[in-house]
Amino acid sequence: MRVHSVAVALLLSATAALPPSGVVTLRELRDTSRPLLIFAPSPTDPQLQIQLRWLRENAADMAERDVVVIAVPYQSPSPTRATLTDAGATAARRRFHIAPTDFTVILIGKDGGEKLRSHQPIPMETLRSTIDAMPMRQDEMRQKAARPQ
Repeated sequence: MRVHSVAVALLLSATAALPPSGVVTLRELRDTSRPLLIFAPSPTDPQLQIQLRWLRENAADMAERDVVVIAVPYQSPSPTRATLTDAGATAARRRFHIAPTDFTVILIGKDGGEKLRSHQPIPMETLRSTIDAMPMRQDEMRQKAARPQ
């Protein structure tokens, strides 16, 4: 019986930690998630594939940091779980000044502001250290450390 209770608790905590999927808006992610927007000319762009591979290999680290990955290949469906509508993708390209042929990765903070931008795939250590230096993330880490185990 104890094993079953532990398994249910782990399942519930894992489910609660799952990032949003389906169509999302940057507005609805504000205050709860850190969107990582990956703009690419196409879903087969080599830089996009590198960034997505690194993110898959570090999915637990990104989930712990409330990162929601949204790929925005030009006029193509997103290969990620969370997507923007066509209008949302166009608005994001306009807001961040991204041309259809550009590869650009932008990290957005929970406050909705741009925190990091790169025209190359961002190494995971750079993403982790950038996020971990944010004041909201510092608060999250302090709160997690204060919780009884």
